[in-house]
Amino acid sequence: MKTTTNGSKSPDPGIMVENSKPGIFDKLYFCFFSLLPLIYYDKLIDPVLLPRQIFLTFFVSGISLVILSHIKQKKLFSDFSFLRLGVFVFLLSFIIISIISFHRSNTVSESFYILSKILIEFNFFMITTLLIIQNQLKIKYLLRAVVMFGLISTVIALSQLFEMSISGKSFFISALELNSRFGHKNLLSSVLFLVFPFILISIIKVKRHKALLVGLGVIILLLTWLVQTKAVIVAFVVFFFVLLFMLFRYRVLSKRILVRLTVTLFLFIVIISGFTFLNRQKFSRIFDSKSSLERIAIWKNSVEMIKENFIFGVGAGNWQIEFPKYGLDKFAESAVKNGMTTFQRPHNDYLWVFCETGFWGLLAYLFIFATILFYLLRIFKRRRGNKDYWMFFIFLATVLGYLLIAFVDFPLERIEHQVLLYTTFAIIAAHYYKNVYMVNPPTRSEIKGPALFILLILSLLFSFTVCIKRATGAYHTQRLYLFKQQSNWEKLIDEADKSINLFYSVDPMSAPIVWYKGVALFTSGNMEAAKTCFEQANLIHPYHIHVLNNLGSCYEKLNDHKKAEEMYLRALAISSEFEEARLNLSAVYFNGKEFEKAFKTIDNCSVNSTDEKYKLFLPAILNSWIELQLFSKNDLRYIDTLNSLKNNKERTLKLYFESKAKRANFMEYVLANAQPNFQN
Repeated sequence: MKTTTNGSKSPDPGIMVENSKPGIFDKLYFCFFSLLPLIYYDKLIDPVLLPRQIFLTFFVSGISLVILSHIKQKKLFSDFSFLRLGVFVFLLSFIIISIISFHRSNTVSESFYILSKILIEFNFFMITTLLIIQNQLKIKYLLRAVVMFGLISTVIALSQLFEMSISGKSFFISALELNSRFGHKNLLSSVLFLVFPFILISIIKVKRHKALLVGLGVIILLLTWLVQTKAVIVAFVVFFFVLLFMLFRYRVLSKRILVRLTVTLFLFIVIISGFTFLNRQKFSRIFDSKSSLERIAIWKNSVEMIKENFIFGVGAGNWQIEFPKYGLDKFAESAVKNGMTTFQRPHNDYLWVFCETGFWGLLAYLFIFATILFYLLRIFKRRRGNKDYWMFFIFLATVLGYLLIAFVDFPLERIEHQVLLYTTFAIIAAHYYKNVYMVNPPTRSEIKGPALFILLILSLLFSFTVCIKRATGAYHTQRLYLFKQQSNWEKLIDEADKSINLFYSVDPMSAPIVWYKGVALFTSGNMEAAKTCFEQANLIHPYHIHVLNNLGSCYEKLNDHKKAEEMYLRALAISSEFEEARLNLSAVYFNGKEFEKAFKTIDNCSVNSTDEKYKLFLPAILNSWIELQLFSKNDLRYIDTLNSLKNNKERTLKLYFESKAKRANFMEYVLANAQPNFQN
């Protein structure tokens, strides 16, 4: 029994008897996990992220009400002393550091969103741990709930695969397009990785439905292989070898069985690897290095961001805003260089956390995992008398696999991934608390519930408000895209006004919503109003090259050539191959009679440009440049040659493109190839 500092005694939750029948919390968690993969709303740009956070908020709210009712009826103890565990301390520290980082945020709406997500996940973790500790949420029923989540997700994936295959698509190509309502094939495979341990534990612990569970586990492994997510494939290999090592280390099974398992695993890997290598054309994503090179480029920018913001970071949710500042020239794709493709995350959760919350934020985040690993080691040390301690070998392998996936992907962003991760953490933390921590409990007063529930209610209200506001903004942004395609500028402006609020100011492509409004006003001819919108957009996202470009165009239309030049140069400093800005800058110089600058600027454009402005601007700039040379040269040879080209558009363009093809200086090429007094 635990004795508190004030002399009162509280029941020890570690000695409560687990009922065999499912209770109210077991049923609620089963319903939650069963419905989670089905939550989907296609009227939003991301049809799962916000809807699932709203669903999680409702679930935590409902569970909290039931907990309050049970505490009032003396069915639950109002003791939250487990919050003294290091994992909760570090998670709370991470939340506080994220809040502190707000003062560095350029776009606060994104910081509010990140905070709402972290808070609701923290509350889920806290409540789940409480219920497991007090045996109100039983492990065997929690296993069933997560297995059901995995089963439904797998069935959806298989149905998608079947539909695409019968439509005529290649089976292997169809597999690459699977997402099972998780947004992307990589997210599907990583979420199935987090489900797999629960299936494996169920196969061992549960007596019924073993064939179904084994079949589900095999299908998950095959799906991971077919969708060709390299990080998850490696994570599974690490998972199995860590598990085998722990089984050998602690001699849970006989040596003969362990040898058989090792040989079976080795043969399985050899067969799969052999088949993959023999069919390289069907598994091209596994051997493709393009995505890896792109990630390395993203990481380089992230490292530069860290160097400039080492202590405090750039603010929660602001990585996507600051990222272009560090240059887009290192990317191979022209879509990235021209701002058509943007990045919202660095595909590395550790860099992401470091960039946004600084050194102390990363330290707190890493200590969350380090503490969980420490708990597992302590559980292994005190394994005597615990017949199910082998289960935590599986969880150790899971955590290590997750850490690997998080190094090259972004599970931190997704609600379902964090729910599964914190469910794993809750089982580990609850077991550690009951079987290790409470063996020699510290003599401190209990942490009672009332104050915590006030904070819980406030955080739930905050999460719900942020989600609803962002969902409203995302809904109207989706409509805004439609009206933009239709060139219906009046309705676009109306949808933009409905989209913008305190918690939603940029779309999932990092473009400020007010920028779209500015585009509509600019196209409609309202330059002053458009300029105001673009200036507001520039405050929200100062490194968005299209915002800079459009703001420059507004200044140019309003005859403010210096400011126009400044905006275009800022855009080109971010992406030197941003063609539209370079063409517009050449026009600024041309309009300002700076023909030498105009020529040098447009001369850096690709001759293969498909931009209509290139075809329009180049002849005029070349002709003006030739006139400038006529005035500046005294050599008759120059004058005669240039006079032969003056106002001869076709001949001038022909010579210009020939010089570019031969990488020759245009003037030297003209002197060598243009005939004086050339007649068309």
